[in-house]
Amino acid sequence: MRDPTWRWIAETRGSVRYLLAEQPMVAHFRWDHHAWGSTWLFPLVAIASYLLLILLLKILLIPRKRPLPLGPIPAIHNLCVVVASAAIFVGCWEATAVEIRETRWIRSRKFKNAVEWVMCFPLGTRPSGRVFFWSYIFYLTKYHQLFDTVIWILRKKPLTFLHVFHHIAVVFVCYAWLEFSQSLQIVAILATTLLYVVVYSYFLCRSIGWGCWSSLLPANCQMVHLAFTLLAYVALLALHFTTTEGCNGMGAWLFDALSNATFLLLFLNFYLKRYQGRSNTIKSLYSQQKNTKHL
Repeated sequence: MRDPTWRWIAETRGSVRYLLAEQPMVAHFRWDHHAWGSTWLFPLVAIASYLLLILLLKILLIPRKRPLPLGPIPAIHNLCVVVASAAIFVGCWEATAVEIRETRWIRSRKFKNAVEWVMCFPLGTRPSGRVFFWSYIFYLTKYHQLFDTVIWILRKKPLTFLHVFHHIAVVFVCYAWLEFSQSLQIVAILATTLLYVVVYSYFLCRSIGWGCWSSLLPANCQMVHLAFTLLAYVALLALHFTTTEGCNGMGAWLFDALSNATFLLLFLNFYLKRYQGRSNTIKSLYSQQKNTKHL
């Protein structure tokens, strides 16, 4: 009974690995200007259209006091992000495992171990192959996630600069990953997609009426993600300056780091204000309850 079960598991895993990492479309992927969304003009036009849409929706909804009924649209959107993020996480993991097994890039640099390659691409690395296929899919999902803002506005929720900045910055950061074969993107994709699975699962539960999780979960997860990103940056810099050749795409990494630093400052400001607001609300309720008892 046990043998057929393990055989089925092994066959299923082999099929999944082939589908996600070894089929020709994935294994022979190549980032060039024939790929959809690969020119600099594409993200520029997309972000300009995004900002114009925000302005247009804001103007159109000025007379309306109540949010628009969206029905299942938010739940469907959140479910799509969860499924896509989980697929990219598994796909990137499998692609990385296959690349390490084949040692195609590891031999070119004579890495001490596979972890160094995952963190630091050798100089001259071109954006082609399995890992960059999943980086490309991750980049494309950033355009889908711009729909977050549309839902936010239609629900008549206050739109913050932090929200808009994050969606804009991540599009250009992911584009630079591919364009300049930036090191550390494997770690970034795995960490970010895992974050999205947790956070958008929370949004999905809220959108269907399952408010069972703390409202601070997204912010707390984001803090953990930022702390992990900082540690990964330190490890990358250590590899870059202690190896003979250095790591590929460090100019793109600098843009990535500046974007994350800006986001961190904006996020901490937002997080502290929200925490202070919750603290003041609790104090106000406690004061009212105390005055009521005296009466």
